[in-house]
Formats: sequence, C-alpha cells, structure tokens
Amino acid sequence: MAEGPQVLHDHMASKITKALGSAMPQMDVHFSNLSVTADVVVVDDDNSKYELPTIPNTLKKTFISPKKRVVRKEILKDVSGVFSPGKITLLLGQPGSGKSALLKMLSARFPMTKNITVEGNISFNNV
Repeated sequence: MAEGPQVLHDHMASKITKALGSAMPQMDVHFSNLSVTADVVVVDDDNSKYELPTIPNTLKKTFISPKKRVVRKEILKDVSGVFSPGKITLLLGQPGSGKSALLKMLSARFPMTKNITVEGNISFNNV
C-alpha cells in the first residue's frame, strides 16, 4: 500500500488473471425508473396519552383499540443510473434517502415481503 492503491489493484489483477487463465470479468449495472414502495401500518392514537387516568378513560383504552390504517411509503422513486466497470462510484445522500435500499436492490439483498412493491428495470451487462 505504500506505493498506492492502483499498484496494489494492478498486482492483484495480474495474479487473478494468471490464476483464471483469462481476463477478469467486467460487469456493468444499469437501472432505470427503479421505484420501491412499502405498505406500512400506522396506528392513530387519539391523543389518549394526554388524558387523565380516570376510570372511564382507562376503560375506554382497554376496550377500544386505536385506529389502524395502511400508508404507502416511497423508499425509492424513479431512480435511474449506471455503474460502469473499472470506475469508482460515490453514492451520497442524506440519512433516510435510500442509499442502502438502492444498493440492496441492486445486489438482490433487499428483504422482499408481501407489502413491498418494486417497479423498474435492473440489468447486468445488458441481460
């Protein structure tokens, strides 16, 4: 590493190329209009935490459950891009902007459950 990362990369690439007997495989990743949404259950609590703990309020909390509704949360919305072989790509964004979700989708490690909807195209080497 004293000579730099490119020298290390070239050294490792030459060793792997000799071991494989051919050039190292190259892969490009194309993704277009990638959208990921999740249906999330939200509980509407009617501000009961601010009520006084009287007997009627306690009975109301016991027998009447809070209202639940399903909200559609957009995790990724119409994201497009290309990761080219031999290039270093920096992925920047604010916390919660979907950086990890994008990388997990591209590596097929995103947890797919029945409440997750995925739209768009992902291709590796145009396949």
